Amino acid sequence: MKNNDPIRDFNPDAGAPIPIAEASDWTANYRAEALTEAEVAGRKRINAYYFGNKLLDTIQSQEGCVGLRFYMGLENSKDGKGKRDESQLLVVGVDKDGHDIVPRLGADGEMMYDDGIVGDSSMKCPPVCDPNSPLS
Repeated sequence: MKNNDPIRDFNPDAGAPIPIAEASDWTANYRAEALTEAEVAGRKRINAYYFGNKLLDTIQSQEGCVGLRFYMGLENSKDGKGKRDESQLLVVGVDKDGHDIVPRLGADGEMMYDDGIVGDSSMKCPPVCDPNSPLS
């Protein structure tokens, strides 16, 4: 597959509402999962991430953006003295062919999406959670 070829089976209309009971069950299942080895060693388990509309609107207003893709990441310490071990959620725009709208080389070797945005700096739950939500 070339860099510019459409991603096989990509559906730009993916996603649909689900019943709150199902969503509540899924989040409860996640919270009930046994801690991972990394979490036992001290990594904080994150239950949710919040992004404001300003960032999401900025990403979605990029030319050709049909939706969003979220990536899980793990931030290492900046000083090189070990892992900060903090989970991150990154958000990028996606074009009609399923490609991330981030700076990258196209099939012809030319730069694509020079101004593509990778969003971060979400608020994490915990500590910033809605204690009354059926999803918390």
